[in-house]
Amino acid sequence: MKTKIISIAVIVLVLIGLVVWNQKDSAPKGKETIKIGFVLPLSGNAAFIGEGMKRAAELALKEVQAVDTKYSYEVVFEDDAFTPAKTASALQKLISLEKVDVVSTVASAAGGVANPLAEKAEVVHISTASDPAIAKGEFNFTNWTPPKEEVKVFLAEAQKRGIKKISVFGQTISGITAVIDELKAQLPGTGITIVSEDISNFGTKDFRTAIQKASAAKPDYILAIMFSPELEILTAQAKELGVKVPMTAIESFELSDNPTLFEGLWYVNAADPTKEFSDAYFKEYGKTVSIGTPNAYDTVKMVVYVAEKLGKNTKPTTKELAQAFATIKGYDGALGKNLTMGADHVLISEAVLRIIKDGKPTTLAQ
Repeated sequence: MKTKIISIAVIVLVLIGLVVWNQKDSAPKGKETIKIGFVLPLSGNAAFIGEGMKRAAELALKEVQAVDTKYSYEVVFEDDAFTPAKTASALQKLISLEKVDVVSTVASAAGGVANPLAEKAEVVHISTASDPAIAKGEFNFTNWTPPKEEVKVFLAEAQKRGIKKISVFGQTISGITAVIDELKAQLPGTGITIVSEDISNFGTKDFRTAIQKASAAKPDYILAIMFSPELEILTAQAKELGVKVPMTAIESFELSDNPTLFEGLWYVNAADPTKEFSDAYFKEYGKTVSIGTPNAYDTVKMVVYVAEKLGKNTKPTTKELAQAFATIKGYDGALGKNLTMGADHVLISEAVLRIIKDGKPTTLAQ
């Protein structure tokens, strides 16, 4: 009798075990996660750019998490303080330790560091940068208004204002070089000439000789294509020398954390954010959008867009994500409607004409 009871008990335990195993095996599995890493300047002179982009990426993620998706999405951040040497270590951490599927950088110097690393690791890289060379390769893309669009708007406005001679101040940074090269390519036939040019190294603190040379060439305008703090140093030294030549820029005025220095000056900038995005961003943070914020938002949303469209039951590979990114067409984002990825992996968006008014960037009708 005792043996029979033990046998029955064993059978019951086995049956219970089978039921539990089957329940475990048939239980719905958690969604697979696609991880997006951002390398941003979260400290240093350009921290205001990185902070705005971080907020925008978090807003995009919050909106994604509010709807039903096939995959889970995660966003992680690393600080490079706008220093290429730190960009490399930040990227290595995201790729090796965080195991990101997608990485995003800001500015051409960082994008140039990321390009070969992304290709080698087969991680999708989306750079908020001007230099189209960053987009070379299977896994690399740029999400920034390309130089050809910005220069086109700049020259149209310069002709409208009767500008004939310009002095250019730039820096030895690939994104700036790309803009200046495009400017020279589009100049023929416009009636506009470059009468002086100064291309300085990052960290230069004395522009007096270059300013005097430019002033002697009698330009109608000084065109600054520079980063902070060199831009502010140039502006202050030109004022000290009594130079009255007006200044304009391509992007640069919004790269300064003190735009009041350029009050009343017109310039060309990358694409405007949509009103819908600007309103949502202000509602969430009580702040107006700054340079790069709509790009960071769109980067997150486009990753979700291509991943969800792939129609797979399993998480897409980074190769599949890259292939899908290359075919983006007619995408409606924070930078406008019908955004399209070019064959060169450069996302096309329209440049705008702006003025600094009451210390803030204000878009002008073109």
